[in-house]
Amino acid sequence: MGLSNEEFSKNKSSPQHDFKDLEVNDNDVHIEEREGLNKSILEEDSEKEGILARLRRDAIYREKYLISLGIMWSFFVLGWTMGQFGPSLLDLRIITSTSLKQASAFMTGHSVGILVGSVVLGIIFDKMKQEKTYCVAWTVLTMMFILAVIPWCYIYELMVAMHVFKGLAGGGLDTTGNALLISIWRDDGKSFLQSIQFAFAIGGAISPFVTSPFLAPEKDMNITSAITGNESIANYTNNATTSDSGDFPWTESRLYVPYSIAAFLALTATVPLFVLACTSDRPTDVLTKSSEDDSVGEERKTQKLSTGINAFVLIILMVFLGIDCAMEDGFNNFLAIFCVSELKWTKHMASNVTAVFWISFTIARFLGIFLVRIFKPIKLIFFLIVLMIIGFAGFFTAAQFKFYEGIWISSAIVGLAMSMIFPLVFAWTEESILPVTGFVASLFLIACSLGTMINPIVLGFLMENSTPMWFPYLLLGESVITFLVLCLVWTVASHISRLKNTFRDVKIEIRSEDQDNPEHKNFIAESELNEERL
Repeated sequence: MGLSNEEFSKNKSSPQHDFKDLEVNDNDVHIEEREGLNKSILEEDSEKEGILARLRRDAIYREKYLISLGIMWSFFVLGWTMGQFGPSLLDLRIITSTSLKQASAFMTGHSVGILVGSVVLGIIFDKMKQEKTYCVAWTVLTMMFILAVIPWCYIYELMVAMHVFKGLAGGGLDTTGNALLISIWRDDGKSFLQSIQFAFAIGGAISPFVTSPFLAPEKDMNITSAITGNESIANYTNNATTSDSGDFPWTESRLYVPYSIAAFLALTATVPLFVLACTSDRPTDVLTKSSEDDSVGEERKTQKLSTGINAFVLIILMVFLGIDCAMEDGFNNFLAIFCVSELKWTKHMASNVTAVFWISFTIARFLGIFLVRIFKPIKLIFFLIVLMIIGFAGFFTAAQFKFYEGIWISSAIVGLAMSMIFPLVFAWTEESILPVTGFVASLFLIACSLGTMINPIVLGFLMENSTPMWFPYLLLGESVITFLVLCLVWTVASHISRLKNTFRDVKIEIRSEDQDNPEHKNFIAESELNEERL
């Protein structure tokens, strides 16, 4: 396209024209190829150099790495607070002298807070011009004060309000933590996304064991804690007749001890984040050559996508994540109930199969840290969705024919399949579809929250009013729907990738004293023709 090199030299030396700025498309191709080759060579050198050597040499890389570790520890604390709530519910009732029905407002308020916090903090994160690490640090600091205050809220309305604020801080931390991690690493942050989810899972698994020794004891109460993927659900069998009325035969609660431990852990996460934010040498936008490449990549991702396409893609992704999180939460919460009511297992066996699910879930999240370095996110997502369908099909078959060994095996398979999908969607969206800003992250979390709020209502109604077998029926059907939605998203994403690969921003600016010159008009006409083709 355009002039040959000889024609270009001839026209440039001609006294009749004064070309001040000319960029030729073919030259751009060679420049991009050389830059891509140089970038790959630099990446290979960085990998050979090793993390420790690069941490000592590169101050910007060291700061980004430390911020990532701070976010990881913050998610450990977030998981800790989630896992602490279930076992603490009865003691919260003791503190406020409320019934179980009244205490359910604590959970509702927390869910509402997560929804609002995800939206508000997502918008604030995107609007923030200064160091965005402050946004994460403030959410953890807020959570620290709330955790310290909750055990002393004897007034019922105040306790509900504290759980709303706790949800605000938790939803804000989840949104800003994911968004900040992606903003500093871009496509290289897949392992860190898996790491923070693994840290979240570990915190949720440990906290119930730390909390339980400080709970108020009660005679004739059998407490079985079933740790789930996102929170710990405590199933209580109470032989006393007064437990639901608000009159309790327990001794004074010592819930302030585990909540003080949680507040201290939040403090240990807050201080490093504030220090890193205050001492940051990173400019807000462009940091290094690699950061410049990231900024160019982000611009190319958005320059050819209309608002309608962006909205359509986000809606499909939200539906996908909403169904996925609904299945994860539903399987976690109702597995023990199904095993007791339909399979006639003991509560001890039901708790053990839930523990098997949780163990496989946690191990798979740890393995995901390394698998994302080898495989593309979309390939892993497809593999995990297919594996989840196999797991639910096996669970349905085992439940139908009372093949109990199959329940254990399929539960482990389902836990393995569910573990990595959520962070992989973030990584795939950033890599292949559109930049994951704070607003986009908040939309994803809102979809997850809505799914976890709606699915238990539907599942509980069907299991109670029809048959417990609706548990495997519904989850198997939802897994198939998830696969179909994924195929739709992948098709749209492939179309978007073709648009981005076809488009090349070429700027041709010609300035000549003689605007009526035929060669000047040829340049303009050819440029307009190429724009129409693109």
